[in-house]
Formats: sequence, C-alpha cells, structure tokens
Amino acid sequence: MLLSFEFSNFRSFVGDAELHATTRALRTNVPRAGESWREMIETAVAIYGPNASGKTTLLDAIRALAVSVRNPGDGAVFQPSKQGRREDLTKYRVNYVSEGVRYEYQVSAAHWGIQHEALFSYPKGSRRRLFERNQESAETEMTVVKGSSLSGPTREVQKITRPHMLLLAVALQYAHPQLTEAASGLALGGGIDHLSFAQMQDASFLHRVVGEMVNAPDVQEPLVTALLKAGDLGLEGVDIKKDRMPPEIVEKFLRMVEVLSEGDGSKEQVATEINDLHEVLVFRHQGSDGETFDLGLEHESSGTKTWLAVSWNALNALRKGSVLLVDELDASLHPEMVRYIVALFQSEEINSRGAQLIFTTHDVSLLGNAPTRLLEPSSVWFVEKDRSGVSELFSLDEFDQRSGNNNQRRYLAGQFGALPQVDESLLLRHVNTVAWGG
Repeated sequence: MLLSFEFSNFRSFVGDAELHATTRALRTNVPRAGESWREMIETAVAIYGPNASGKTTLLDAIRALAVSVRNPGDGAVFQPSKQGRREDLTKYRVNYVSEGVRYEYQVSAAHWGIQHEALFSYPKGSRRRLFERNQESAETEMTVVKGSSLSGPTREVQKITRPHMLLLAVALQYAHPQLTEAASGLALGGGIDHLSFAQMQDASFLHRVVGEMVNAPDVQEPLVTALLKAGDLGLEGVDIKKDRMPPEIVEKFLRMVEVLSEGDGSKEQVATEINDLHEVLVFRHQGSDGETFDLGLEHESSGTKTWLAVSWNALNALRKGSVLLVDELDASLHPEMVRYIVALFQSEEINSRGAQLIFTTHDVSLLGNAPTRLLEPSSVWFVEKDRSGVSELFSLDEFDQRSGNNNQRRYLAGQFGALPQVDESLLLRHVNTVAWGG
C-alpha cells in the first residue's frame, strides 16, 4: 500500500512534488486499535492534466524507484531535470505498507550513484531506523549505520553493494530476511505493478496476458468468461493455439539455419520444430447463426485489447493487494468501463487486501456526481506545467469543497487549472491564408 510519494528533480518536476494516498481518517502514524490500513488509504487515485503536463512522468517516478529496488544498479532513479545542474540530486521519500508494517524509505541519487539511502519502520507506531547509508562521491567510502532492531546479514549485503546500487535492492537479491520483507512491498512486480498504453496494444504483451489467463489454476475458465462478459466485447472466449507458419516464412528460417549451421542437420526436423513453436492468439466470436468463429489479434479493436490488459492486471493487483499504476486508463475504453475498474478497487468486498489503482486520465465524467460521486477530492490530483516547462502537482482537496459541488463542471470551467491552453491565432492565420490564396 502506498501512503505517500514525494520526489524532486525528476524530469519536468524540479521542486518537491508529493502525492498522498491516505484518507483524513489517518491521524496517527499507524491505525488505532480496531482500525485497519485498508480503511486508511485511497484505493483509487486519479491524475488529471493537459497532454505533456507531466502526468506520465509522475507514474514514471514511482516506477523508476520500484524498478531500481527490483534490479540493483538499474540507474532508473537518476533522471534529473534538464533545467537543473549536473550535481543536483534526484530525491525520493516514500511511505508505504508491506506485510502490515509501515515503512519510510529515502533515496538521494547523483549522477555517479547513491549519495543517501535510509529505511525506517513503524512496527508499533514509533519510527525506528533500520539502516542509513551515506556516500559523498564515487571515490569516497560508503558508510552504513545499522539500527538496533535490524538483524540478519546486513554487513554481507553492504560488502557487495556498489555506489550505483540501492542497498535495499541488493538485500532483496541476497534474500536478507528482514529487509526482503520491506523491499518486496516497493519492488516492481512485487508491491507495485505498471501498465502503459503502449503495453496494452503490444501483441507480445497481450500474448503473455492471455497466457496467464489460460494457465490460471481452477478458476481460469469462469474468470476469463466473466472478464469478457463484463467488458461487453461480443466475445465468447480467448485462447492461445498452435498454428503452422506460412511456407514462405518457414523457408526463410530454413535458409538462415543452413547458413548458420553450415549445412548440418535435417531441414525437415527444423521445419517441424519451427511450426511447433508458432503460437497465435485467437478470439472466439458468435455469429448470427449461433455458430462460433475465431479471429486473430489483428482483427480485434483497441478497446478489446485495452480491456483485456487492464482488467486482467487489475484482478492480479486485487488478488495480491498491490499498487497498480496505469497510464491513460481511459484510452479506448468507454467511460462506464473505466468507472467499473475504479469501482472494483473501491469495493470493500472485492478489494479486501487493500490494492490501489493510481491512474492518469482525461475522463472528466469520473469527477461528476451522476449517478453517484465516485472520486472524493482527496483522491483527485492535477498536474500542470508553467511557461518554463516545469511541472507542478496539486490536489483537488486544496480547493473549496462543499456538499453537492459538481467538480466535473468546475474543472472544465477552469476553476482548478490543469487545462490545455489552446492558441488559435496561428491556425486562423493559416486557414485564412489558404482560403484567400496567400
């Protein structure tokens, strides 16, 4: 669970930017007796703003830290603003919950590596230091101060940690008992997952998604059917089938194999192996006569592809209780389907493990009150750029909120900012020039 994410000097964000994902009910470091973390968090967080304002960059900052915790030395944490100086640091501070324990993680990254890294926990409500790591430059020695509550092979992890690696990432790879528990809640593929619009339309990604659907144990068939029916796609099923490659493609492979193997091996055997490896996605439709027929991925709409990718990843996040970052959730999806996905995460019955959906969108209908208000002001954020290209992040909760306010209309009326500024002067000049022949 993500409680807050603060960062600075990351691409278009120069100063401090902080995203909160907790409700007003959280007034202490940890929930009070009888309360749970599930009650304290915003399970769906929407990010609005004009194109190229920095919405994707915000998700990318979270993803960059998650990638670097998963892969030691990845380098994704240092993506400084071009408006800064080479010696400026990219900084992160994230508060999150893993295995029921709240953690605070800090990172300061320089062009040569990690200058500062610290991890704190709140096992009983009070802040405890697990470790703090500092290094002035690539040439100086790394120092690591271990908290009294941290046990395990911390010194061994320190010895194999290089300046450009996060110590927490190395601890995860080393399977450090105590730090692995903390790292898993922040690592990509563990506590955090990411889905971009490009992935939604990518054939290889969708092949993997459908493969996971087909191979899911026990509940696979009814679950896939439920997804297809919920999306109202006109589909009866989806599957992966083996198919023979076109003869001309096989022949090209055979010629390549002959060149590489210098004539060794059987062409017939190679051709058989190639055909056995060829798999295709098929989507089963029902015709007007009641008979079913299959169509390939290339014949399906962008909406079908987006729905399969988003809905399956959403179900996985709900199952794990993880944070799902989705860029352009509303791309190629009907507004009602977007509302459906958001409502899944807000449902206490379905989302019992505290999964979170953090998404960028242009779907302003989510801000309206009809049929009911779906997003509260504390779960709505805006990003906009100033004239110098610097992004700013702010919350709808910062504005006047009264019962019955229609935030959809207020946003479109420009009361919150974060709207595109359209300059028609050049367009009109061009149109008039063409119309009058110069």
